[in-house]
Amino acid sequence: MTAPNVRSYRILFTAALLFIVLFLAESARSQEKPLRLLTINVWSGLDYIGSWRMGEYEPADRRELRFQLLLAQIRQLDPDVVLLQEANPVSQFAARLSDSLSFDEIHQVCNAGIKFGPIGIPSNFKEGIAILARPTFGLKQYDVWKLSGSPGLYGDILSIHFDESIFSIVGKIRVGETPVYIVNVHLVAAIPIDSALGRSFSAYRDKEGLSAQEYESALQEWHEKAMYQTKEIARLREGLSELPANIPVIVAGDFNATTDSPTLKNFLSDGRFFEAMDPLSSPGESTTWDPRINENINFSMSIVDARGDAVDPYGRLSALYDAVPRKIDHIFLSSNFKREDAGPSRVVFDSAVNNIHASDHFGIAADIRMERVTVSSPKELSTVTPVNESTIEPLPIASYDTDTGIGYGAKAFLLNQLGLNESFDCVFFNSTEGERWYRLVFSLPDFELRQGKVFPIAYDLLVDYDKWIKNSFFGIGNGSRFTDREYYTREPLEISLAVSRGFSSFFVGQGGIRFKSVRNFNFTDTSTLVHLAPHASVSTATYQSLFISARYDSRNSYVNPTLGSVVQCDAERTFHTSPGNFQFTRLSLSLQNYSIVFYPTTVLALRWVAQGIIGENLPVQVMSTVGGNNTLRGSPQDRYLDKISAVVNAEVRFPLYWRFGGVVGLDAGKVWQKLGKVDLVRWATNPSAGLRLHMQTFVVRLDVGFGKETTGVYFNFGQIF
Repeated sequence: MTAPNVRSYRILFTAALLFIVLFLAESARSQEKPLRLLTINVWSGLDYIGSWRMGEYEPADRRELRFQLLLAQIRQLDPDVVLLQEANPVSQFAARLSDSLSFDEIHQVCNAGIKFGPIGIPSNFKEGIAILARPTFGLKQYDVWKLSGSPGLYGDILSIHFDESIFSIVGKIRVGETPVYIVNVHLVAAIPIDSALGRSFSAYRDKEGLSAQEYESALQEWHEKAMYQTKEIARLREGLSELPANIPVIVAGDFNATTDSPTLKNFLSDGRFFEAMDPLSSPGESTTWDPRINENINFSMSIVDARGDAVDPYGRLSALYDAVPRKIDHIFLSSNFKREDAGPSRVVFDSAVNNIHASDHFGIAADIRMERVTVSSPKELSTVTPVNESTIEPLPIASYDTDTGIGYGAKAFLLNQLGLNESFDCVFFNSTEGERWYRLVFSLPDFELRQGKVFPIAYDLLVDYDKWIKNSFFGIGNGSRFTDREYYTREPLEISLAVSRGFSSFFVGQGGIRFKSVRNFNFTDTSTLVHLAPHASVSTATYQSLFISARYDSRNSYVNPTLGSVVQCDAERTFHTSPGNFQFTRLSLSLQNYSIVFYPTTVLALRWVAQGIIGENLPVQVMSTVGGNNTLRGSPQDRYLDKISAVVNAEVRFPLYWRFGGVVGLDAGKVWQKLGKVDLVRWATNPSAGLRLHMQTFVVRLDVGFGKETTGVYFNFGQIF
């Protein structure tokens, strides 16, 4: 080896060693990096006066300059989590800012008037609050709390309300494997009861010649809004008390109150929270509302609105109060943290650029050290964790279904009896209309334990026997007539073994083998089914198959989801070996989406399922069906039958009282003989309505489906999807 080659290798070795050292140092620094949180009221620029349109204090080009300044200042600050108040319109503002930062976002419409989408009155008003976070923190919406305001609807799709409403939105992030709740608050802009301010307003009354009625009206509104804020903080404390006590919580936002106000003294009185920024640590430098510096506040101090009209007497009192510098934006940490965990906290965005401030508020930024709290707090691991205890949950079954009659039986769920995280799910069910259903599912690990987790391998063994003594047959295709209904006995037996892998918390792949046998018998003398080919339709159809599936699942709950999506693709192929007596390929695609359309938590749930079977001379036992409890409520079970089927379900799920909820929906379905005949016309469509009882681990369901031929009543367990 020549000397230059030796020198080259030494240089490469030294460079590689230096790279490794720098990488390890950067990794250590990143592990110690505090969580940087920013809260900022971004100022709508509205005067909040007007029915058809709110008055605007600034033209669109200046509002755009403020947005670009805000974006630049956030980028320079480089926070991990951003809390916004007074964003208008909130959905577009939050989406634009989060896209520019490559952050995730959640938001809540708080005040909008009457809106369908972006259309309605006031035309330029759809204000709300939002939380943004880096994608690495996995931000998800956990809850929304309404703190004050009359009943109404509040959402991106539909908003209807007639007074000011105050909300708090709760997000959930994960720092490493530690969950942390982020609570964004924007309380009503109340003026604290203050004798000095009262004397100033009394002098203003004498100077400006306010009438006794105007003066008393302003005083009454002053006291009412102060009481609103007291009630809002009480409801905030109530919501916070319902969060798990051992999980860290960060509460931040525009409280419209100083730390020494009755509002925040009440909030901090039980010692559950403390302020990240000590107001005594930097006297004179901790104001977030400062008319001495921020020219945007001049609009709030004016006694005329954006149109130049005089404001009402309370507006004049508010103008007097807004001339006082104060700190009304705060970041509070739960007692899971210690005071030394609150690193450097400071007022930010308090400098003008080209004589423009980004908002009429300054922001508050806090660097929160997470090392200690992540060690002492519970973990939400991305992988399946062992269960320490075993459980047995027996459940009696009582149900009613138009197709099956009154049902009775029992369900038993056994978890971790073998110490392997496994579960046994057993069902024993009979009905007055002749259904006999016996089912055993063995899962290793348990399905619910691995939901939303990463896991290397899982097994599911299914044995299912579901005999229908009085099963219906109407014919093949959409043209089958209800008057041609005939009855026979259908006796299926299925045994399958599936092997799964959770590649991520959202994506699961699965493959397996299935044996299925379906025996049809007890036909009437006039049955048309006996004349259908092949003969297996009126005897026993048996097959073995291999199946694979891929599922993306981002639902926030398996039992009762309110947010998230599911995309699932399935393929099944039979193989021609004894005792199988025919071959086919089955393909299916299922899409589900859940979104909160307005508050109180009202969910729009959508499902689209398409299935097709490829094969010749196939018996009815393997064909796709539409109708009944889980597809087209209001139409009998298996009302439509053919090689291709599609079902669309749309439900609006809303709260009623306590654990009870309501549902209104629309089901649609159709079948086709081959792909070339698939169309979008003349689908069977049935409206439905129902009640739900939400328990801890399951949902009790009562539905009524209104079909053109029959009305179906279904009392059962679990959402339809």
